[in-house]
Amino acid sequence: MKTKQLIIASLCMLLVTSAFAQPYTLDENIKPVQLELQEDKNMEGAQSVVANVTMETDPQFFFVKGVNMFQFIDVYIFSNFGKPNFKAELVRNTWNDVEESESTGSSENGIINFKLRTEGDFGFKVLPTGNKINYTIVVYASGPIQDYLGSAFKKANKSELEEGSGASNNSGSSSSGGSSNTLLYIILGVALLVIGFLAAKLMNKGKAGLILVFLLLGIGQISAQGVNGTFGSGSLGDGSYEDWLREEAGDLIEDGVEALDEGLDRLGDVGEIIENDERYRRVRDLYDSYVGLGDCINSAPPPGMPRIPSFCETADCGSCFEEARRELNHSRYTFERLKTIYKCTKTFTDRAIAFGDNVSGVHGVSGLAWQAERVKIEKSVKDLQKTYDQKFTELLEAQKRALMALNDCEAQYGIPDWYDRFGYMYYEFTAMNYKRND
Repeated sequence: MKTKQLIIASLCMLLVTSAFAQPYTLDENIKPVQLELQEDKNMEGAQSVVANVTMETDPQFFFVKGVNMFQFIDVYIFSNFGKPNFKAELVRNTWNDVEESESTGSSENGIINFKLRTEGDFGFKVLPTGNKINYTIVVYASGPIQDYLGSAFKKANKSELEEGSGASNNSGSSSSGGSSNTLLYIILGVALLVIGFLAAKLMNKGKAGLILVFLLLGIGQISAQGVNGTFGSGSLGDGSYEDWLREEAGDLIEDGVEALDEGLDRLGDVGEIIENDERYRRVRDLYDSYVGLGDCINSAPPPGMPRIPSFCETADCGSCFEEARRELNHSRYTFERLKTIYKCTKTFTDRAIAFGDNVSGVHGVSGLAWQAERVKIEKSVKDLQKTYDQKFTELLEAQKRALMALNDCEAQYGIPDWYDRFGYMYYEFTAMNYKRND
C-alpha cells in the first residue's frame, strides 16, 4: 500500500508540473468554455457532462480537462430541432491543429460522434452556418481501463523451476491466455457497451432518445458561458426537459417526444441487451475503435517487453502473489502514463512555441509579449524534465520492491533466486524503456 501511495503521489506531482490549458491560443478573441466532467453515480470511475447550446454567427470553442489515457471518451454533438448541417472539429494542441472533423449532414442520424483517448485536456469547436441552431453536447468518459500491456508472466517450465537454470527471455506483447481475461471482457462490456448499445438502439428512434440515455444514466451538469441551460438526471423522467424543449420549439419535437417515451421503457432492458448481443468487443478491438488524440498516446505494449517465468501465470496460486503482483501491475501502467504525460506535454509545448513564433505580432500580441511567454513555456519544460527524472527514480525503486516481494513468494513455491534468475529482466527493461532520452 505504501508503494501505491508513492506511485500516486509521484504521478500527481508530474501532473501539476505539466499543467497547461489546452488547446493553446494567443488569440484573445477565442474564449473557450470549459466543460467540467463530473462523476457518474451509476458507473464507478466514469465521468460525464451534458450541455444545451445555441449558436448563431460565431464559432464556439469548448475544452475538457483532466482526462487520462486509460479512459474511453465519446463526444456527441447533435441538433435538437430540425436537421441543420453544421460541422464540428476535434483539436488537441492549438485551435488550428484539427485532428478530426465531422458534420451532422454526413453523420448517421445527424449525430456527430468523436471517439478518442487522450491525456490531459482536449478541445473541440462547433462552426456556424449563418442560421440560429440549438444543439446538445454530451461528453462521456469511461472509468480507467488498464489491460493492453497483457501479463508480465508466463508459466515456468520444468527446467526453469530447477535452481541454476538459465533465464528464458520470451519477449512478446500477447497476454497470458485468453481465458484469464474472460471476466475482464465482460466487465468491459458492462462498463462501456451499456452506453454504446442503448445509444445505438435509441439513435434509430430519434436524437432526443440519446439525450434520455445520458441524462437518466446520471450525466453531470455544467453552468458556463454559452450554455443555455443545465439539466439534472431526473429532468427527463419528470418531464421538465421535455417541457423546456416544447417551450423553445413547440411542435418541432413531436418525434423526439415519442423517442423519449420509448427510451424510458428500454432502460429496463439494459442487462438483457448486453447478455444477448453478440458484439462483445475484446480489449484490442476496444482500443482500436477509440483514436489516440495526437501522436503521444500508446495502446500497445512497448517493443521487447519480456514475459518472465513464474510458478503460475496468475495471482491465484497463493495469497502472497496477490498484493505483490497488484503493486507491480500498478507500477507498469503508471510508468506508461508517466511517459505519456511527458511526451504529450513536450509535444504540446513544442507546437505552442512553433505556433507562437508564427503568429507573433498577430491578434494584438506583440513580439516582446510573446518572447516573455516563450520563456515561461521553456522554463516549464525544464521543470517537467527535472520532475520526470526524479519520479522515474522513485517509481523504479517502488517496482524493485514489488519484484523482491515476488522473489520471496516464488521461493515458497519452488523457484529459488527468482529475481536474480528472472525478475531482473523486467527491472532492466523498465529502466531502459522509460528513461527520459530528450
